[in-house]
Amino acid sequence: MRGARGYTLVALVMGMTIMAILIAAVLPLASTEAQRDKEDELIFRGFQYAEGIRGFRRRYGRYPNTLKEMFETRPRTLRKLWKDPITNSLNWGLVSLTTGAPLPGTTSPRPPGGASPTPVPTAAPTPGFGAPPTAATGPVTGVYSLSKKKAFRLFNGRDVYSEWRFTEQTLMNQAPQPPAAPPGPGIGR
Repeated sequence: MRGARGYTLVALVMGMTIMAILIAAVLPLASTEAQRDKEDELIFRGFQYAEGIRGFRRRYGRYPNTLKEMFETRPRTLRKLWKDPITNSLNWGLVSLTTGAPLPGTTSPRPPGGASPTPVPTAAPTPGFGAPPTAATGPVTGVYSLSKKKAFRLFNGRDVYSEWRFTEQTLMNQAPQPPAAPPGPGIGR
């Protein structure tokens, strides 16, 4: 009878050790999955803002001056003021027409006749809302996350959240591509 107790205790300790090893292996996977969900949510919310900006421009003939304006102006072009899921903050970086330098990695095309380049929407160093702006924001043409963390995925060739720009141009680039034409005669047969 005494020997059976010892085996039970050894089996219990081994079972607990195996469970601890399995939990330690699963936790990083769960953390990675949670971060990927936040990335999906960032893309969704960024596109919501980009679509709201596009709707505001179409409806009122100009870009909004703040993100809050899209929500407060009736009829609304934004359902709600979204938090940045990566920073869990109401503050977003703003892409604006009022700053002079182009977005990182972009250049503005030179118009015919060699005139000066056309202004390109650029990142404004002001908060989206929730905190008082440090400078006039001007027309808002898009948003981006203020997080400098490296992402798990690429979005428009960028792997840092603060480089993920959500503008009308991003919406047009993300439009579904038309289906490929069927193979021509003699191809694939």
